[in-house]
Parts: sequence; structure tokens; C-alpha cells
Amino acid sequence: MPAAIYIGVAVWGLMFGGAATLLQTALADTAGDGADVALSMNVVAWNSAIAGGGLVGGVLLDTWGASSFPPVLVALLTIALVITGTARTHGFQAGSRHAHSVGH
Repeated sequence: MPAAIYIGVAVWGLMFGGAATLLQTALADTAGDGADVALSMNVVAWNSAIAGGGLVGGVLLDTWGASSFPPVLVALLTIALVITGTARTHGFQAGSRHAHSVGH
């Protein structure tokens, strides 16, 4: 169903499109003088996740076939939701960027 794919891609782009920029900005604000190191670690984490996803996806496809993808994705999404929910109180501070950079 091409329409479902187009809608899914559009929703994905709208929901996730700016996430990398927002994360980099929040990371740089939070890291202060260590922003270069923090942003470098961010790139390593993203690239490792992409490589790891390809590796795990290949193993799943080879071992159990494409039907193994949905349950694994639901499990990963559940883990991400739990991490996001528990990390919310310890994550980046809410408020304007200027208010946080004044303290650095």
C-alpha cells in the first residue's frame, strides 16, 4: 500500500526530522566547555547505533526471517519508552537556552 508508506514517511519526517539538531543544541548547552567532546561522542553514538541496527537486522533476517522484525521493534520501542520516561527528570533542563548558558 504505497499511500501507507508515504504517510508513514511524512509522519516520521515531521516527528523526527529536527531531533538531531535539537539534541546537538541541548548537548552543547549542557556540556558547556566540553561541547566538542560531547558532540563527538554524539556522532559516535549515532553511527554505532546505525551500524548495530544493520548488524542486528541482518542477523534477525538471516536467522528468523522478516517476521521477527515487528516483535523486536516493539521490544526496542518499549525499552526506549521506559528509558525516556525515567530519564526525563534527569535529562536536559527545560527553559530558554540563554538562562542555562549564563551559569556556565
